[in-house]
Amino acid sequence: MTDPKIPGSEYKTLDQAGYDDGGVADLTLVIDLEDSVLRRKRGENNYFSSLKADLLPRATLGAYANITRRDQKIRLAKLLFSEEDDEEEDANPSEVYVDSVDGKEDAATKQSRHDRLNSAKFALRLSSVLREPACASLSLSEISKRYLNCFGKEGAEAAVRCADKAIEISSDGFWDSDEIAIEVRKETTCAAKL
Repeated sequence: MTDPKIPGSEYKTLDQAGYDDGGVADLTLVIDLEDSVLRRKRGENNYFSSLKADLLPRATLGAYANITRRDQKIRLAKLLFSEEDDEEEDANPSEVYVDSVDGKEDAATKQSRHDRLNSAKFALRLSSVLREPACASLSLSEISKRYLNCFGKEGAEAAVRCADKAIEISSDGFWDSDEIAIEVRKETTCAAKL
C-alpha cells in the first residue's frame, strides 16, 4: 500500500516503498469480512436488502447478539488468531507431538488449557453460525491441538476426530455441513462437562 489504510498499520515494507497491511489481506482469504461470497451468490441488491433487514446469518443470542455480522467475524478472527499465552503452550514444534500432560500441572495451568480449549470450541460454534467453512476448519484444527495440550493421550481420539473434520472441510471433496453441526453440538456438550 502507498499509505497506511488501517489504524495501527504503519509498518513500512523493507527494501521497497510502501506500507504493510499487517496481514489483513491474508486474513480476508480466510474470513470473508466483506461477504464477497454471499454478494456473488445473492447479487448485490439482494445481499444489501438482506443485510439491511438483518437476515444474514449471525449470532443473535449471547454476548455477541448486539454487534454486527462483520464485527462478529472480527471477534472470531481474534479468537482464532490470538497470540497471548501461545508461546508457553506451543513451545514444541507443531509437527511433532510431545506429551506435555503428566498430571503434575498446577491448577492455573490446567485452567488456562481448559480456557483455551473452550475458546476454540466457541470459535467453532461462531463459525457454524456465521457459515464460515474456512474458520470452522481452523477452529477444528485448534480444538484438536488443544485437546492434546489439555488431556494428553487421553484426548487423542477426540483430537483425531476433529482433525479429520478439519481436513474434510479444507479438502477439494464434498463435506457434510450437518456432520459439522453435530460436531458443534458434541463440542458444546463436552465444554459444558468441563
